[in-house]
Amino acid sequence: MDYNFSAFVGFDGFIDHIFAAVDRRFGPGDNFRKIGKIQQFAERISHASGKSTNIELFPIDQRIGGNGPILAQTLAFYGVHVQLMGALGNPLKPIFRQLSPQINPISVGNPGITNAIEFEDGKLLFGVTYPLDHITLGNILPYIHENGEKIFDCDVLCFTNWTMLIHLNEILAFFRDQIREDCQKFCFFDLADPEKRSAADIHDILQLIQLYTQKRTTILGLNLKEAEQIATALRGYQPTQNPTVAKKSNIQTLCQYIHSRTKIDEIVIHDTACCAAATSSGLAYVDKFFVEHPKTTTGAGDHFNAGYLLAKLQKKSIHDCLFQAHKISGHFVATGRCCDL
Repeated sequence: MDYNFSAFVGFDGFIDHIFAAVDRRFGPGDNFRKIGKIQQFAERISHASGKSTNIELFPIDQRIGGNGPILAQTLAFYGVHVQLMGALGNPLKPIFRQLSPQINPISVGNPGITNAIEFEDGKLLFGVTYPLDHITLGNILPYIHENGEKIFDCDVLCFTNWTMLIHLNEILAFFRDQIREDCQKFCFFDLADPEKRSAADIHDILQLIQLYTQKRTTILGLNLKEAEQIATALRGYQPTQNPTVAKKSNIQTLCQYIHSRTKIDEIVIHDTACCAAATSSGLAYVDKFFVEHPKTTTGAGDHFNAGYLLAKLQKKSIHDCLFQAHKISGHFVATGRCCDL
């Protein structure tokens, strides 16, 4: 399939090592029972306080990682032509040679490493991010100038993993000055778990995204945890402690609250149970089917974002954008693969 859509995606890049945590071993290789829930893992660790413990990690997979590369790879699967600028290795690391032929990889540094331990109810990501310190405006300017026409003419500009890209604000300010006003094109932002960034940092990036609204439609994509972090940084919002409410009703309240406070054109929030989007036209909401025994969870959010963006490019309604995003991400979690549309 080839929709003749184009996207720019930047600027991170990781190699993901996926593990299962062993609970009980019965023999060599994969003859073990894994720790199923994050709470069980936490209890195992807490019992080591003042002592020590050993937890075996069993390797499941090694794959292309980073919000940018996974988003790009998923968009490319559905026929979008992608300019991917990121930390892909100099020279290109072998794993990134597996990128779709629909992608033009522009490597600006060496990738980070993510060690991901997957559970039935989520995942723990242990990142080695210092290689991304090299992603500065000065270091990537030559690549931007070389590929500028291909980049700035794209239908959508996607900026991912703000949390780990410490110099991204300067890069975003540069991009904002370069792009032309075009109501038919849009910009997408994925902050990627800003828990370790300060409230002041969060305010700065939200203000920078708001400036983009003067030129293009802007979309901020969040998972539920990220949305609560953003809302708390904005003050005046107290997350509910009731998990059922948080995943059903509260996600809509969060959407509306962040949209009203930031004036970003579209706020999209997803979780394992549901997803919602708030725009100036109103609120859309979709229940998601819960995958009880996921094949994988690392990259699920990026597949959701790709599904949403593809639907936006297809000019679908916000409700249909959410539904398509849910379909693509749900199938990926259940099977580890992209689904047919």
